[in-house]
Amino acid sequence: MNAITGSIEASPQSALDVIHSAPPGARFPDPLELDDRSDEIVVTTRRAIGRVALVATEVGMRFQREALPYDPMSWMLAPRRAFDGAAPVDACLDRDDCMRGVLIHGLGLGLDVDRAAIDTLVASDDDDFEEHEFRHLYEGQFGGAGRSKRERTGRGTRLRLYTATIAETRDNVMTQAFHASVARNSGEIRARLAGRFGPDLADAADIRIGVHAASPLVVALVPGAVIEMIRQMDRDCGTAAARTFAVDIQQCIQA
Repeated sequence: MNAITGSIEASPQSALDVIHSAPPGARFPDPLELDDRSDEIVVTTRRAIGRVALVATEVGMRFQREALPYDPMSWMLAPRRAFDGAAPVDACLDRDDCMRGVLIHGLGLGLDVDRAAIDTLVASDDDDFEEHEFRHLYEGQFGGAGRSKRERTGRGTRLRLYTATIAETRDNVMTQAFHASVARNSGEIRARLAGRFGPDLADAADIRIGVHAASPLVVALVPGAVIEMIRQMDRDCGTAAARTFAVDIQQCIQA
């Protein structure tokens, strides 16, 4: 199988070979051709574009460093298990997947490593992925020796801002919801969601540390001024007001 259709390792083909040989449904437009009115429009942010560029740079550096006989761009265009079958060029617009992509190549992991294996490396005590944990794991290659385990991982039980999104259709009703509050772990957040939306929808929630303004559901539901307020609370998690802070935004569409 070629890289686009899901090979275990990256293909030794050039990126253009991969593009031209892919089945129509999985084919990326030739980047050397002029834009066309039929090209798919992808709405994103400058920050998200930077994430993709960061991962692409890490891929190129890793392939050169290890003298791998594969084309870096073909890795970026092929579906990968680390991103639940999505191509890195799409998945790494997201912050967490960007970190996974950098971790794969910074630590020299397999070219089609399973997502669970990556998340296990960086899981905190409550199974969440934290930016400072990633930095310590990744930058430890460049002189991080000598620090204690707690210093390397930054793990603890401090208060952190969590956000959650829900997109679920049940009984002909589409529910889209956003939640933000401060807690010690994701279990507290899921319990709050169960009280607000019921246990079934709470189980379907995507809970993350911090606010991810480029997430499509966040873009659709949360006004910019509210995003800024949430970011301010993220910086002030140690204040007395943090424990009572909460934002809930919900819309329901009857099918």
